[in-house]
Amino acid sequence: MAEPLLCVKGVWKSFGRGWVLRDVNLVLRQGEAAAIMGPNGSGKTTLLRIIACLIRQTRGEVTISGLNNCSQQCRRIIGLVMDHPLLYRDLTVRENLRFYASLYGVKNYDPEADPVVEALGLRRYLDYRVNELSYGWRRRSDIARALLHRPRLLLIDEPFNGLDPEARQAVEEMLEEHVKNGGAAVMTSPSNGLPLADWVKAYRIVEGRLLPLKG
Repeated sequence: MAEPLLCVKGVWKSFGRGWVLRDVNLVLRQGEAAAIMGPNGSGKTTLLRIIACLIRQTRGEVTISGLNNCSQQCRRIIGLVMDHPLLYRDLTVRENLRFYASLYGVKNYDPEADPVVEALGLRRYLDYRVNELSYGWRRRSDIARALLHRPRLLLIDEPFNGLDPEARQAVEEMLEEHVKNGGAAVMTSPSNGLPLADWVKAYRIVEGRLLPLKG
């Protein structure tokens, strides 16, 4: 069996006197995805932020390809999409994508030739400033940013939030392609609005604990 790409082991997280996450364990190998569901405030986004090393867990361990998730090597193989796009609002979409390409060491990156940009219908918006776009188009731009360096592990908070049906279908197809090409993904949703196909493991957070959904 292949070595885990992502291993979350015994993770606890507290804010003040309350525990948000309690003994969370999650293992994903290449070609696997986790869909984590639960109401707002249940800890889904907190778990994503811990995996991405935006915040630290109170207890427990997170490794990616056997390395500490906060190591520099891991940062280059993670693609992260949160509720608020990680884009510079005063720059154009093209400028943002080129900036992040240089940050990730992607040489000769051309947004016009990026199939993700094409699939998301972003070409005609490449020269718009981010602050000129609607939330839905900012969301699409942020997904393109997260995928431009072809990360092995994709972390995406509410992947379909703010997307119309056409964009939702495009994102779902990209997620499936990413996973079936040997990547892994962790997705969250407050409801059951995530793809639950044969390549997705479904979980729900209940009182801070990550529980597998059966059936």
